[in-house]
Amino acid sequence: MGKKNRDSTKTDFSSFMCIILMLTGCLVTIMVANIMIISANPDNITITSVIGLSDFSDGNVTKDANYIDVYRDRLEIYFDRGSRREIVPISDLETRGNLLDQFIDMVYAVKETEYIVMLVRPDSADIYRRLRSAIRARKIDLGMELYETGKEVFFKDGMVAEKTGR
Repeated sequence: MGKKNRDSTKTDFSSFMCIILMLTGCLVTIMVANIMIISANPDNITITSVIGLSDFSDGNVTKDANYIDVYRDRLEIYFDRGSRREIVPISDLETRGNLLDQFIDMVYAVKETEYIVMLVRPDSADIYRRLRSAIRARKIDLGMELYETGKEVFFKDGMVAEKTGR
């Protein structure tokens, strides 16, 4: 019987190390270049997804926003894309058929094309959580924005807009 040569099974991969190092260097260079481009042009960023590999395989659906301004002691509900504002004290939410229920029912009827955005004010976290649970129970899409105490809400083209100039 012959003697087995154990050296024949050893493979030297050191020649591939230079290739791996060059690829790593290229990837780091590309990443640094992208970071520089993004930091120089933050408004020129577009987020996309690979069609067919995401939950949005038929494309992202644009929905219209409906707004609720959440305070500690009241809700301000904006109907008809901001053209009508109704103030609802928290104590009124205990009765069935209140304005909030009507608003949620209205959005629920068109939930494929509309969603709710809550403008959350300071000290309103408890009300926000309860309202969020009620809206999610109806399976309505929901968004949230944090608003400062004195910040005024006004609409431009049916969307909440920021005031420009001081």
